[in-house]
Amino acid sequence: MTPQTEHMQILVASSCYCFASVGMLLFNKFAVQDFPLECCLVWAQLFFAATCLSLFAFPYIHVGSAKDLLRWCMVVPFYCGMLLTSILALKTAPMSLVIVLRNSSPLGTLLIERFYPEPLRISGFMLGSIFLMIAGAVMYVTQLPSENWQGIGWVFLNSVIAVVDRLLQRLLLSKEQCPVDISKTGITLINNLVGMLPVGLAAYAKG
Repeated sequence: MTPQTEHMQILVASSCYCFASVGMLLFNKFAVQDFPLECCLVWAQLFFAATCLSLFAFPYIHVGSAKDLLRWCMVVPFYCGMLLTSILALKTAPMSLVIVLRNSSPLGTLLIERFYPEPLRISGFMLGSIFLMIAGAVMYVTQLPSENWQGIGWVFLNSVIAVVDRLLQRLLLSKEQCPVDISKTGITLINNLVGMLPVGLAAYAKG
């Protein structure tokens, strides 16, 4: 694969991820307003995804070994926590606040990735752009009406859990780190299928 092709793949994948993330936030915002039982809503989403993958993507599911499965299961609690706190943040805060405050997340990931087997090379321009985003987030938050501040705690908690989730996923997926032998479809199925248990317990505990 040529460097140009690799860069194009990264650009396309990143763009698709951005569109999918914004779409998920938008529709989750609508959903939690009409269906306020947030734990049940997340469980239904996990169930739907696991069912569709099992029915229509079964040939693409590959799990190399039980060890790989157990290693990936470390991600599941953080994946579920990210979904639940995201729904709770959207329930109590405007969507723009959720998006803006997440701009501080890359700084935490860069700091922790320095301890990875193959750390990312950081340039001054990268750090400058991140600090610029953080400064913009601070300016945005200081101008918020007081009634929107109640959701900031959920947004920060969601950001912390999302950072841990992404760091674990990078460690277990990137070929430069310590990857697991599981297909992308298999990973998605594990996240949703195994995730139904802790989310179901949370829904039962909340009542």
